[in-house]
Amino acid sequence: MSTASVDSARTRPAPSSPGFSRADDDAGLVTRARRRPVVLSAAALFVVLIVTLIWTSRPEDYTPLSTDNATPSGTRALAQVLRAQGVDVRQIGTMADARIDSPGTTTLAVAGTEPMAEYQIDALIEYPGDLVLIDPSQSVVDRIAPALSVEPSLDAAPVAAACEDPDAVAAESVRVADTGLAGDPGPDGMLCFPNDYGSHAYAVVDDGDRRVTLIASWPLVTNEHLAEDGNAALALRALGRHETVVWYVGDLFDPSTLTWSDGDGDGDNGADGAVPPTEIEANPDFLPPGTGSAVYLLALTALVAAWWRARRFGPLVREPLPVIVRASEATRGRARLYRRSRASGRATAALRATAAARMARRLGVPRAAGRTGLVPAVARAANRDESDVDRILYGAPPTDDSTMMSIIQELDTLESEVHRP
Repeated sequence: MSTASVDSARTRPAPSSPGFSRADDDAGLVTRARRRPVVLSAAALFVVLIVTLIWTSRPEDYTPLSTDNATPSGTRALAQVLRAQGVDVRQIGTMADARIDSPGTTTLAVAGTEPMAEYQIDALIEYPGDLVLIDPSQSVVDRIAPALSVEPSLDAAPVAAACEDPDAVAAESVRVADTGLAGDPGPDGMLCFPNDYGSHAYAVVDDGDRRVTLIASWPLVTNEHLAEDGNAALALRALGRHETVVWYVGDLFDPSTLTWSDGDGDGDNGADGAVPPTEIEANPDFLPPGTGSAVYLLALTALVAAWWRARRFGPLVREPLPVIVRASEATRGRARLYRRSRASGRATAALRATAAARMARRLGVPRAAGRTGLVPAVARAANRDESDVDRILYGAPPTDDSTMMSIIQELDTLESEVHRP
């Protein structure tokens, strides 16, 4: 058959042929299979967005040591009792929201200082008013009393105050739970409620005109343990010394620093005796509000996109081709690719390997015999010299098409001599 007739037969459609009908069905299956991951990804993204909206819009606060948290780990009960006694308890979301007008009449309570950066700790140390640190980290304790260390405590038995601090004496006994303080609080400090292992639940450091209170055993202020032993008395007296309490819970995603005014609260310019602020030590947020939520959303979007676009690993799956490709067409197409890339050496190697495999099967030479076993067998069957057979089957690759054609003719002649009866 001529090349023109083959090309015309290849281009003519045959809609009534069973092969074409099956190919159309297979093409439809492939299209539907490609659409399925997109649908699943869209459904997963929709579910994730719904869950995110529900999670971010929940009215309850579950942050440990938060005054809005009504769970066992929160401090809502302590805040409500303080408010009932006339103390204004105001919780802030960022340190920049403090805006304390009168440090002399405001107690700053900071719960969980581990996430705080160094510049935030610097601002905390520079605060001129009374300071209550609940669950302080070692980095903060080092700035207040360098000889103190924060240590874990496993002793849960109530212990007596064993110090002269009025607040600790009024509480009588508390438990050194979770963490404690050990070491030397300095000449103006006191350690209270020691256990048998040398850990203390509570410490007071007089730093000039202000009082710094360290509540290392933070569970005593939580809703779960506030009513136990002398926890309520100690927490209320430590936090209720002034008319205002500004409460802050350490946040890893809060980059802002503390703000307060220069008023000392000793003047008589106002009804409450507070001096109007003259200068605000403003250290605003380095990032705009909502940056943390935006970063979370972008990270979630990136993860969903990566999951959607990621390659699905697994074994290869055989699928029927959407069209029927004849073997002759595949052979011609591969030959055209070899010719276009001028890969005469690679094409000749493929032809030599195929001819050698056919002759080895004809002569019963195993595949493991290799070159040393095949060449003598072919030479005996074709009645040729081994050097001649070795040159034809394993000679140097051709450098042009004419040399390749001569090698192909020699291969055909050699194979016909081997197959000759």
